Amino acid sequence: MEYTVNGAVQAAILSRLGADAEAVRLTVFDAVTSTNDLLRKAAEQGAPEFTVIAALRQTAGKGRQGRQFYSPPSGLYLSMLLRPEMTETLTLTPLAAAAAAEAVEQCSGAPVQIKWVNDLLLHERKICGILAESKFSDAGTPDYVIVGIGINLIEPEGGFPPELAEIAGAVFPAGADLHAVFADCAAGLISALMREYRYLPVRHYLDAYRERLCVLNRQVTVCENGTERQALALAVDDDLRLLVRYPNGSEQWRATGEIRIRL
Repeated sequence: MEYTVNGAVQAAILSRLGADAEAVRLTVFDAVTSTNDLLRKAAEQGAPEFTVIAALRQTAGKGRQGRQFYSPPSGLYLSMLLRPEMTETLTLTPLAAAAAAEAVEQCSGAPVQIKWVNDLLLHERKICGILAESKFSDAGTPDYVIVGIGINLIEPEGGFPPELAEIAGAVFPAGADLHAVFADCAAGLISALMREYRYLPVRHYLDAYRERLCVLNRQVTVCENGTERQALALAVDDDLRLLVRYPNGSEQWRATGEIRIRL
């Protein structure tokens, strides 16, 4: 696939970044297979931290657990390369969720919620997915982490496909200027990611993450190994584990698995 750089949008983002532009190596494409895949190749070739690849469309976007991530030409698809010294790379996913929520709120003025662990919701519909991928050395330390974020900026022409129509939403109404909102949101996202990453040792993002959580004190469905159990979500600790209480009164801290909100 031939990748075409969108110089106008790239320049617009850099102009909005201010001082952060000096630390970022940014490339914006009209379309790619996957921003994570392209950035991984760059990482293997020694690309520096804060290398960012963004695109207006993906033809082979990836979601969690190997799922396809629907990536029409109406969204923001962005991946940032990080080279953390610490091994707690799992904290980068909720960090990215808090940063993305902040960026969307800044450019849209609409309040965003977070569904544990890392889905962003606007008006009870999913507008963002996050996929962090890591490579570790033989010593167990991270060589690099790629944080990929996809945001539905505008509803695609013809609407979302049937399997997503009931759950997916978009940040802006139809008719919005895609390039303008793309640049605004991308700049806000890059700045927020860089700031929160610099404060990662003190987990600066935690308060903002907790404030936006929409699962607490709500009925959820715990999905694991093909089974489903109803539970009440009670709390989230500093390690982003979710405490749930089952109907029999037993409680469990959840660190993995999937949670569905029962609305």
